Amino acid sequence: MDKKRIVMAIDGGATKTTLVIYSEQGQKLFEKTSTGTNYHAIGTEKVERVMTDLLLDAYKAVPYDRFEVAGFAMAGVDTERDLSTVKGIIESSFNNVPYRINTIIVENDVHSTLIGLTRENPGALLISGTGSIAYAKDGKGNIVRTGGWGHRAADEGSGYWIGQQIIRAVVRHEDGRSSKQTILKELLYETLKVNQLDEMLAWLYHPEYTNAQVASISSILNEAVKLGDETALNIANQAAVELTLLAETILQKINYSNEPFVFYLNGGILQNHSTIRDLFIQNMLTKHPNLSFKLCDDHPIQYIVNRVFLELNKKKNCSQ
Repeated sequence: MDKKRIVMAIDGGATKTTLVIYSEQGQKLFEKTSTGTNYHAIGTEKVERVMTDLLLDAYKAVPYDRFEVAGFAMAGVDTERDLSTVKGIIESSFNNVPYRINTIIVENDVHSTLIGLTRENPGALLISGTGSIAYAKDGKGNIVRTGGWGHRAADEGSGYWIGQQIIRAVVRHEDGRSSKQTILKELLYETLKVNQLDEMLAWLYHPEYTNAQVASISSILNEAVKLGDETALNIANQAAVELTLLAETILQKINYSNEPFVFYLNGGILQNHSTIRDLFIQNMLTKHPNLSFKLCDDHPIQYIVNRVFLELNKKKNCSQ
C-alpha cells in the first residue's frame, strides 16, 4: 500500500462512539459507530472492549499501520484523574491492533468540538442536551470550562434537569401540594403510557432507569409552552436563566469585554426548544449586545475531524 498520510478521529459520547479515518487530502476512508464510551457510565472494561472492536474493524477496512494524528474526544474526561484513566484505556486498546500513532490527542469531547468549531479564533460553545456544559477560548491559547459535572452535582438547564422539573411539577400537583392546573400531567402520562401516579413512579424507580430516559421527557415541554401552560413557561424560563448563568460565567473566565464574539449552541434543548433558546439569547444580548449566536449544523464527529486536521497542519508547519 502507498504511504499516504492518514488521520483518525474518535467521538466517544455517552450514548454512541464514532470512529473515522481520513486521508491527508480530506477523503473519508472509514467510518463506524458503536455504543457509548463514557467510562463513568459503563466502566473501563466495556469501554476498552468497544474501542478495541472499533480499531480492529478499522484496521480490517483500512490496513495502514501508521497514523500521523489520532484524536480521541471522549465524554467523561473532566479531571486529571479521568484523563489518566482514559489514556490507559486507549493504550490498552491499541495493544490489540498493529497501529503506530505519531501524535495522540485525548481531550474532553466538548473541548475538542470547540477547537474544531473555532479553529484559531476565539469563541464559545454552550451545549444543553442530556447534560449542560460551556467551553470558551480567548484566542490567546486559553480554554476554560463551566458546568458539565453530571446530574448529581449540576446540569442545570439540561434535558435531564427539565425532565426532572416536569416530574416534580406533576408529583406536587398529584400530591395536593400545588393547586395550579398543568397540562404537563396529561402530556407526561400519555408519553409514558401510564394512567396514574403510582405507575409513573414505578417507571421512575425502575432498575433500568437512565438519565437519558428522564431527559427525553423534556420533549413535552414545547407542546405545553405552545398551549400557554404557566408551569411549562416557568420551567422554560428557569432553564434559560440557568443556561444564561453558564454562559455568563464562561465569558467572565476569559475576561470578555463586549467585543464581537461568536457563541455556538448545540444539544437537543438548544436545537429543538425554540422558546428556551430565544429566552437565553434575549438574556445574553441584554448585557452583551455584540455577541452573535450560531446553531451547530454538523455532526459532532466533523468538528473532531477539524480539530485533528488542525493538529496535523501544525505538525506540518513545525517541520518546514
